[in-house]
Amino acid sequence: MPITTPAAAIDAALTFGEHTGPLTTLATGTIPQCFGRLRIRLADLRTDALATVAELSLSDDPDDLLDQIARQEISDITNRVTDLKTWVLAQQCRTAVCECRADRLLRILLEDQLVPVQSGYRPTDRRRPVALMAGYSAPAADGTHLPYALIDHRNNSAHAVRDHRGWRARLVIAGDRTPVYTSPGYPETPVDRYHDDTRACAAAVAAALQY
Repeated sequence: MPITTPAAAIDAALTFGEHTGPLTTLATGTIPQCFGRLRIRLADLRTDALATVAELSLSDDPDDLLDQIARQEISDITNRVTDLKTWVLAQQCRTAVCECRADRLLRILLEDQLVPVQSGYRPTDRRRPVALMAGYSAPAADGTHLPYALIDHRNNSAHAVRDHRGWRARLVIAGDRTPVYTSPGYPETPVDRYHDDTRACAAAVAAALQY
């Protein structure tokens, strides 16, 4: 990984002018139990840096020395943010206290295997996702229905990892639903089984869709 220790965040925190918040906490050597706030902060910093790069690129005088220096400094900051973000994404939160979305790891694991994922809703309530849909749910160009997987669990998919109760995945082909994965003890899977459970679910779904 580009960043191997949290101490590498000290220089970044100073560069970004941070005095409080998750980045400064990391810079002091304190590892968070949940990386959600730090991940959001880094995403905001990267967005701000990219916006600044775009503004500097609109300069009327592309050869201006000060603009060139500014672009180089912003580029360095962007790289530092990206490196730290890469390190953070690889960290595992302490499951019992994690506030991150319960479906985040599942989405990442499926997308790593090039399985498209979207939120699924009840027909009567489009405001609240209740499942994940992996693969393609829309008919193909010739009218045939491609298989997709419907993945749900007891909690709404926006609930935190610490509320995890297990996954249930079913392969849907032309309306017929075939179980491909059910968490141990679903829907009462222990929270401490979250990581292994989610990886097993992703593997089963990807195999069922033949990705």
